[in-house]
Amino acid sequence: MKFVRTVVFILLFAVVVAIYLFQIRIAKQTLAIIPDEVNRTVVISKDDPIERVELRDHVQKTQIALRKEKGGWALELPVRYPAEGQIAEGFVVAARMASQQPRLRAEKEWGEYGLAKPEFEILFDLPGKKSATLLIGSRAPIGKAVFARWAEERGFFLLPMEMKAMFRQSVYGLRQKQLFRAPAGTIRKIYVEMGGYSYQWKKDGDQWYWLEPVGKFGQKIPAGRMNLVLQGLQSLHAREFRDNNKKSKAELGFFMIHDLIWAESESGKKETFYFGNEVPEENAYYGFLEGEDVVFFVDRANVIEFFDLLKAIEKDDGGRMADEGKQKAKALMSSDILRPTS
Repeated sequence: MKFVRTVVFILLFAVVVAIYLFQIRIAKQTLAIIPDEVNRTVVISKDDPIERVELRDHVQKTQIALRKEKGGWALELPVRYPAEGQIAEGFVVAARMASQQPRLRAEKEWGEYGLAKPEFEILFDLPGKKSATLLIGSRAPIGKAVFARWAEERGFFLLPMEMKAMFRQSVYGLRQKQLFRAPAGTIRKIYVEMGGYSYQWKKDGDQWYWLEPVGKFGQKIPAGRMNLVLQGLQSLHAREFRDNNKKSKAELGFFMIHDLIWAESESGKKETFYFGNEVPEENAYYGFLEGEDVVFFVDRANVIEFFDLLKAIEKDDGGRMADEGKQKAKALMSSDILRPTS
């Protein structure tokens, strides 16, 4: 989901910049007031892998856990599902930065800092080491910062408000919502079938070719057109997960003959998405991904816009389109079709 990934990247980048500026500006002020005289026992370097993160939000009364599996991140509490890796890696970066903050000696009871009953507890599991628990408390009177401490230490330190906001996540926000997760540059074959329409393309070297419909078999498809297909493919996302669904696959419209989309990457791995029944009251379709078996809603408007894009591209005859098709493609390229609707 290009739009969401961009937002996530901007958020994480903003956090990193904020922490850097915070360290320069705030550390001098705090150290001038209270000397750094508390030893550190929690040190997380870039060489220390974090394999599990658990978020305990005592305000919203939620508990969410993520674990690193096979090079990626996955939710393990309260549901099991692939996670947004960039957000999870942001937690790892935040942990390392928090472990580098100057430790300050507490002059008051922990309740004065909001750390006796902290708003957040974030547990980080490191292989071969004891887990470390970051506690986040009240807002500090100095700058836009919050009080924080490691449960394993006697001292406290300050963190930017942005970091506190980053840790406040929902299960939906952390779930991987993009239907096709392979990087666009690694995809070598795509097949789309819905109703009476079927499209298929294959990449040979640097060039893409039509395989379906039969009338275009073997023809080249311009790189610009194929990039639109890849972008449209990666814009499709799960809008709402139905974890408590009690209906059978047949009741939801998943039969032996499916409307579906699949994409195959260079490694030979195939990602397949299946359409189920339309849900008019939700303006959505039921959908699920092969191998994951969790049913979710896919926005109907996004699906229609994606198929409109494919039909407009099909009208392209060697780069020469009829006026109607050309106007349609131009409108699609400049519209919000590639942006998620939720």
